[in-house]
This record gives sequence, C-alpha cells and structure tokens, in this order.
Amino acid sequence: MSVLPNKGLYSKKSFVILCYRPQEPGLNSPYLGLLRGQLEYWFSKKPNGFYKFLEPCKHPLYKAGDSWTEELGFSRRIFNTLFDSIGIRYNSKTAFKEAKDKFQGKLYASYHDRKTNKMFFVRNTEIHQQTEKELPIKDASNPKNNPQKRSVSKEKTIHKSTNNSHSNNRSSNDTNSHSYGGTIGGENNDFTESTSSSLAQKVEAKNSDAHAESKKIAEEMKNIWMEEIGSLDVTFLSNTLITSLNEAFKVTFESSFDLWRTYCRQIASSKFLMGEKKNTSFKAKLSWAIQHESFERIQAGDFTLGDREVVLSKDQQQKEAERVIQETRQEFLELPRHPLWIKACLLLTERVGGNTAKYFQELDLTYLGNNNSNEYIAELKASSRFYKDYLQKKYEKEIQRALEEINSTKINYLSFTV
Repeated sequence: MSVLPNKGLYSKKSFVILCYRPQEPGLNSPYLGLLRGQLEYWFSKKPNGFYKFLEPCKHPLYKAGDSWTEELGFSRRIFNTLFDSIGIRYNSKTAFKEAKDKFQGKLYASYHDRKTNKMFFVRNTEIHQQTEKELPIKDASNPKNNPQKRSVSKEKTIHKSTNNSHSNNRSSNDTNSHSYGGTIGGENNDFTESTSSSLAQKVEAKNSDAHAESKKIAEEMKNIWMEEIGSLDVTFLSNTLITSLNEAFKVTFESSFDLWRTYCRQIASSKFLMGEKKNTSFKAKLSWAIQHESFERIQAGDFTLGDREVVLSKDQQQKEAERVIQETRQEFLELPRHPLWIKACLLLTERVGGNTAKYFQELDLTYLGNNNSNEYIAELKASSRFYKDYLQKKYEKEIQRALEEINSTKINYLSFTV
C-alpha cells in the first residue's frame, strides 16, 4: 500500500508515480511542489496538453485511481486552490480560446470541454522554456559542478552513518528535503544563491504586477456592484475578498465585466434578493453573490426575478445604450451575411439603437444592381413573413437610406421577400 499526503491509502493496483519538486520562491504551500511535479510528469508524456478528471466520476473514459484527487491525495477544493496559484482555470473551451492572454503570466491553464465533459490542462510553453534556459548549466559528470549530486552524496553518507530508515526513504527532490543548496565540505555553492535571488526577484515582480491587476479587477467589480445594487456591505477590499472576486470573475463570469453587470442587474430585479420582501431579513451581499453556488441558484430560478422595478440613472442609461450598440455590432460582424448588408446594419445600429437593430439580423441582402428597366434595385430576404411585414412597414426608408450611403448609389426600388 502507498501512503498519501492526507494519510489516505491506494491499493497496489492503483500505483502512481509521485514527482516532487523543491519549494519555489513565492509559493506558500508545501503541496505546490507535489502538484507541479505531477503536472510536469504528465506534460513530459503529453507536451501539447492532456485531459484528466478532477475526481472519480461516471464518465466512460474514467479509470479507477486516475483522477487528480486520487493521485495527489487531497480534495478537489484543495486542488483548485493550489492550481489557482500557478494556473488559470476556464469553465469552457470557448472562454479559453477567446481569451487574449490565456495564461496571464502563470505557468498553466485548464478548461472544461463541455461537449466531451473533460478537463484539459495546457502549459505556458514560453515561460517554461524561459525558466529552463535560466537554470545554470554545469558539467553533470563532475560532482564539483553539480551541487545536487554533491548534496545527494552527503545525504547518502549521513543515511549510512545514522542508519535512519525514514531518512533513506526521502528523495533529494522532496519538497521537505534540505539537501539542496548550502555548502558541502566547506566549499561554497557558487551559483545557487545568485540564481535563487534572481528567480525570487522575478517572481516577486510578477506577483506584484499580478496583485495590481487583481486589485484593479476587484475595484471595477465593486464599482459595478455599487452602480447596479446601490450599496456595499464591506468597508474595504481585503486581500481575501480581492482573491475571491478575481476567481469569480475568471471562472464564473468568463473574464467579462458585461456578464458581471448583467448578473448584478438580475439581483437588483428581485425584491427578495434586495431585502425588500416582508418577513425576511435576507439581503444579497457581495461576498454571497460571487459564490459560484449562488450564481447557479439564481440562474436555475431558485429566486424570483423581475418583480422589482429597476430605475437607471441617465448616466447608466447612456452606458447601457452604448454597451448594447457595441454588443449588436459584434454580433453583426460574426453573422454569415452579405458584406454590404453587414455594413448597412452597422450604420443602422448607430441610428436606431442596439436593441432595435437586432431585428435586422433576420434579413439578408440577396441582390443589388440594375433590373430589366435599368432601374437600380435592392432585394432583401427575411427569415419569416412576420419579420418581412414588420421591418418593411417600420424601417423601409431607414434601410434604403443606409444601403444608398454604403453603396454611394441611389436605389430606385427596394423589395422584401421570404
């Protein structure tokens, strides 16, 4: 049987190779060395990435003993907490692909592929290669140039003299081992101190930048909460709350302030969540709202939404109108429509507003040119008779004017078909 960090046991049938790494500067948990070692072990087999289940499940590809919790011996929550120190988690493959900075300066990233229900892990190759290049290169065959080998030799000598069976089971790469670094036989370690100092400075600088970015995200989330909800239940943003806000922002809200604002408005539309229901003292607080469980309950309909009127200020109305316009413009750019019609729709969006312009997605330009009478005509095809009648009756002149402007030609006749 094999003993795990949490004193759990594996059967011999579930043999796992545990790869320990020395504790690194800036990493606070002793288990991070173990997690990094296992990640690097699997990346050595699958350099381009791999999938691995977090805990035992009923997935047809799952094998007993093959999940992270079984392999490492700690819970899913602890795994996520440790992984967040060195990696970025995405709750969908789409969110990972669309992220401009996929790793955000960290070593790893993971995403959940909802189609296959697998959790994939990828490595920041750029940082990994840079770290490998920065490691000092010495002649491995010469013990004097290899501090780790010298330290191991000394450790073996100590083991023989003390005959300590517990010490004999320790690896020179164990997170808790002190065999690396220091001096051996009075000889100074000529590079460990400078290398550690250099790496520590770089890690400290990266941590400082990451903290500043995290604080900026937390402040923006707090401001949006204040704008939409109107009150804040905390006096200041503690480091713990900043961390929780950033985790929710990246995992639950897919690094989108728009999704966070929409969520806040859902809360603001509920009398119960806003503490306005009789016979209850409950009111949604920021620390409660950012919990993923709370988000899922609200989306699942556990609370009544829409029974409270939300009055937006003029400034909020202006910001909301601009947000919807940008959102609608992006939707048009992604539609498989005639290029001239997309240009016309972008122009119409600015004139009639984002919400109204969304209806133009139900149309497409099928013809623009001369007819048999040498008249310049445009033909639009609607997705249904309802949209044909509605858009022709209400926006025919605006559509014709937009098509004339983007084509720099007067249109004699505009027709709508289904």
